[in-house]
Amino acid sequence: MKLLSYFSGKELRSGILINNQVFDISQTASKFDIELPSDLKKILELEKGIELVRKIFNKIIREKITGIPLSEIKLGPPVLKPGKILALAGNYQSHLKEGGKEIIDAGNSTPRVFIKPVTCINHHEGAIRIPKRSNKIDYEIELGVVIGKRCRYVKEREALKFVAGYLVFNDISARKLIIQENRLPREGDKWFDWLNGKWFDTFAPIGPYLVTVDEIDDPQNLNMKLWVNGELRQDGNTGQMIFTVAQIIQWITEFMTLEPGDIIATGTTAGVGMTTSTFLKPGDVIEAEIEKIGRLKNIVAEE
Repeated sequence: MKLLSYFSGKELRSGILINNQVFDISQTASKFDIELPSDLKKILELEKGIELVRKIFNKIIREKITGIPLSEIKLGPPVLKPGKILALAGNYQSHLKEGGKEIIDAGNSTPRVFIKPVTCINHHEGAIRIPKRSNKIDYEIELGVVIGKRCRYVKEREALKFVAGYLVFNDISARKLIIQENRLPREGDKWFDWLNGKWFDTFAPIGPYLVTVDEIDDPQNLNMKLWVNGELRQDGNTGQMIFTVAQIIQWITEFMTLEPGDIIATGTTAGVGMTTSTFLKPGDVIEAEIEKIGRLKNIVAEE
């Protein structure tokens, strides 16, 4: 199933996409005497939330109900307020290589995980804002993993059972911060500047849909491409990850509990703007597409 959120006035509501038509989950559920919230994260938090949505999906197909044309809908982020946004640094060899870093072996290394604030969340066709603290803004197409069940200390072989679905994630980054000239250098400044550059508002566009796990045979075999103004910049496959989705989940749950609605961005392939200093500028159009999931589009604007 393709699940989404859409704007109804100022309210964000959840829907199912079927044949380019959108069906409001909560309103459609009530027609079949099923009670479901209008927030997709709250649906994920229910023990059998996705099962109930699938029941509604099957009824829509069977009874040939008409929905709202997708063209008339403004999409929002599939998960508006995830409890956590976790992201992987350096999870593709090609990205490490283009950045001048050493190739690593998953067998004798560990994933590098960092956190992005929830206020980074953005949506399909939402504006990516260039902040006052930087003018070197970069893109990174990534497979986003949405957690469906609370979990801790998960083994790799069981990890995918805790996934609700997948989405396109664009990890926007400020590659260099504008800092006052009189800052006295301290150990770790470079690291913290890099991390802070991941934290600006609008720097985590997600979507366009949350595609449930039953539609993705193998999360390690999905083509992904990113274009800026129609020019292909990134072209890779999730099979090129150093640490797989299952391995990432196992690693993260050694440290913390994952909860329904949490999002993990699994790293990016080669082709980022930092390599060629082709940073984003106002008016640029970014399109990030992952096979079987969809194409996420955003426009760059001044803050």
